[in-house]
Amino acid sequence: MTPEKRTQLKDLRKKLANLPPEARTELESRALIATVEGRVLSAHNTIMLYFQAGMSGRTPSVVGGYQQWRKAGKQVKRGEHGYTIFFPVGPKAEDSEDSDAVTAETFHTATVFDISQVEEKEMAEVS
Repeated sequence: MTPEKRTQLKDLRKKLANLPPEARTELESRALIATVEGRVLSAHNTIMLYFQAGMSGRTPSVVGGYQQWRKAGKQVKRGEHGYTIFFPVGPKAEDSEDSDAVTAETFHTATVFDISQVEEKEMAEVS
């Protein structure tokens, strides 16, 4: 991760930590953001995306990583910049009803792109 990206992420986390409860509730109630695979993002990641997207004037709705969009038959548009989210890393939770639940031992960052930043792949590219 570049020093600039690290600083931006630190600023976002600080902004999120200092967000008043009313503002947090308002942001959470706007709408849920889902991944291209259909999973709903956490409130923390949702708010982080709203903060980052606010700088670009977009309102995120469906997001995915570069490879997730490729698998879905889409291509990230040239020149688009993604948003940073956190994802848990650890063993799968055995006592959870959610088969994708993870017991978070640590968190890593990932870059995701909104559906407004992708386009259909050309037919020759689809494989």
